[in-house]
Amino acid sequence: MSTFQASDLLGRAVVDGSGRRVGAVQDVVVRRDGDAYTVLGLVLGRSALAGRFGYGGPLEPPTPWKRVLGWMRRHERYVDWGDVERLDGEAVVIGVEHESLPRRWHDHED
Repeated sequence: MSTFQASDLLGRAVVDGSGRRVGAVQDVVVRRDGDAYTVLGLVLGRSALAGRFGYGGPLEPPTPWKRVLGWMRRHERYVDWGDVERLDGEAVVIGVEHESLPRRWHDHED
């Protein structure tokens, strides 16, 4: 089991299965397992500003902000940790095409 800090991933470029740069790691989705945390996946995109407000999971933004925050997150995608092939220098290489990734991490929950 490898151990690392979320800060080691944040901001890294993400390259998809076809070799195309698809964004950068904006957030890390984790689950707490006792005293440890397990990485479930990565949130990719161009900007993390809307997500930093806490919207994107089950928390809905106030009506006036819904369109603005939705527009700000339009490039956001979620990649399951199992689809990460390797950490290659300053990039995260994923084994799937960008188009197949869900738009939000909660759209992927089982």
